Amino acid sequence: MKTNKNKPSEAQAQTMSLLSHGTQLNGNIKASAAMRIDGEVEGDIILTDKLVLGINGVITGSIEAEEVVIGGAIYGNIKVQKCLLLQSTGKIEGDVQAKEIEVEKGGFFKGSCTMKEDPPTINMASKQA
Repeated sequence: MKTNKNKPSEAQAQTMSLLSHGTQLNGNIKASAAMRIDGEVEGDIILTDKLVLGINGVITGSIEAEEVVIGGAIYGNIKVQKCLLLQSTGKIEGDVQAKEIEVEKGGFFKGSCTMKEDPPTINMASKQA
């Protein structure tokens, strides 16, 4: 059986890194896999996938990700390509830029919010003389 080495397997596509409760990390994180943080991070995080911050998780630094779910606390700015979900236990102190934002009752947000919209599609038809 021939496999495509450039295409990730189903197991690779579902990989999620974990920083467990009780773990402290000082430094920046850059990853292409999804990540769940239940510990503490002091530094910037750049993901091309989803970030899940558990109820005990704390991040002090900026975040860039495709999707973000916040159950813990973030002290820093957040840029999200798709959807940001601030759960009832979540806290954000910083500016947010996202396409979609959902805040559950009890979620705390202090900062400014900018919602991105997709640029309009322009069709340019060329006329032949």
